[in-house]
Amino acid sequence: MRIAVSILTATFLFLAVIVMAGDETIKETAKKAAKEVTHDYVGVKKCKLCHNKDGIYPSWEKTKHAYAYDSLSAEDQKNKDLLKYYTTGTTAKGELLTGVQCEACHGPGSDYMKKSIMEDKEKAIANGLMMPDEKTCKGCHNEKAPKALAALAKDFDFKKMVAKGVHQMPEKKEAETKK
Repeated sequence: MRIAVSILTATFLFLAVIVMAGDETIKETAKKAAKEVTHDYVGVKKCKLCHNKDGIYPSWEKTKHAYAYDSLSAEDQKNKDLLKYYTTGTTAKGELLTGVQCEACHGPGSDYMKKSIMEDKEKAIANGLMMPDEKTCKGCHNEKAPKALAALAKDFDFKKMVAKGVHQMPEKKEAETKK
């Protein structure tokens, strides 16, 4: 009788371990799938619709990022190795987004661009909005970049660049400043 109970207990424990391992596999698969969600680029024209009035678009438009692609020669504009530093990507329709547009730093906006989503920062992040950090900037401003950007990388000081700003920062809402 004891042997039968021991075998039954061992079998139960074995099945429990398998079920739990399967549950972890399911969780890991779900996490990987969430990371692999792709969002489409929409372009600065869409961002401008909301960020013109708050000053973000007009201040970005005055930066070197806005005209990065235009700074290239006609020959360099055909160089695929350079384009990743001077363009943002392509829309779902295949339109090349020239210059270092909003989505180059904030991620493709197709799923977070709606006002109802952008009004909730956590919701926007869950839908693909990225909050740029030093690593984001160093994705382009590094030693492997073309000469002009690599030269900037040697003296790249993230804190100074943030203080200088890539664009005007939005006014913080009263509720956000009290947190």
